[in-house]
Amino acid sequence: MASWLTSFADVSDPACELVCFPHAGGGSSVFQTWHQHTDALRVSAIRLPGRESRLREPAIADLGELVEALATALVRLPEKPYAFYGHSMGALVAFELTRKFRALGLPLPRGLFVAGMDAPQQLDLDRAHDLPRDELVAWLIGVNGLSPEVLEYPALIDLMLPTIRADLAVVEDYDFQQQPPLPVPIHVLRGRADVQVTVEGCDGWSALTDAGCRVTDFDGDHFFVEQREKDIVRLIEADLIAERAQR
Repeated sequence: MASWLTSFADVSDPACELVCFPHAGGGSSVFQTWHQHTDALRVSAIRLPGRESRLREPAIADLGELVEALATALVRLPEKPYAFYGHSMGALVAFELTRKFRALGLPLPRGLFVAGMDAPQQLDLDRAHDLPRDELVAWLIGVNGLSPEVLEYPALIDLMLPTIRADLAVVEDYDFQQQPPLPVPIHVLRGRADVQVTVEGCDGWSALTDAGCRVTDFDGDHFFVEQREKDIVRLIEADLIAERAQR
């Protein structure tokens, strides 16, 4: 489990472990300061192949293969209370991993927090992962997935693009399969100016759970979490502490 999961601070007796899944092209470092905003949660993050300390490993471009690998690596995770947070691609991975854990008969997360992603059964995405290099770079800059300054470093772009393409394929080639709703509460986090999500798509998450679904809006675009990190961590902490009190 060590190569797939990293934690950023030691919490002796956490109320819950919050396992975070990054957006396409992102890494575990996106969440490295989240622990500063909570005393009750142990914040961990998924380390995917193709980036950071796993840069030499090829990224996985198929969601089913990725979920299988995660389920094998994280099989001991449910031994203690835990919850999932996923942003964009990470939301889809966290959702399908929860379904996989149910199929394996493992204890499920106390909550599923999804940001920047329409409900899986309502996804209607542009196909970008197989665009020619320059068109893909322009598309990524247009959706704030890359900073325009990166154009000054073509070698860095060429290093990053294979992983970004694989991550985008994970979502763009996804085929939703109908299953019974999850017995896990879902909390949808949405940027008010996020053009990559829709009101209908966010509301559609409610059909995927029979344990309650909430939607909370934040100022900002697809990457609103970068500006509202503290508020988001505090919201998750409050939700999970309230959930524990109800047990």
